[in-house]
Amino acid sequence: MGRCTRTKELEVHHKRKDGGNGLDNAEVLCQKCHSATASYGTPGKSPKPFSDETKKTAFNRAEQQCQCTRTGGCH
Repeated sequence: MGRCTRTKELEVHHKRKDGGNGLDNAEVLCQKCHSATASYGTPGKSPKPFSDETKKTAFNRAEQQCQCTRTGGCH
């Protein structure tokens, strides 16, 4: 299963809505992959936004590329 190769329109996604705002719950996804997640756009309380520092660290860790390795519609 390959990693998405997109490097534009990147967003930091909460892996779990109840997982907090730490780096361990952050995943960098392109907009297309982000909108394909099960939790995207679902009603209910949204988690608090990530801090700018967490976003910066997540982008650097992901090497400015989408981290999605899912199959089925987003690639």
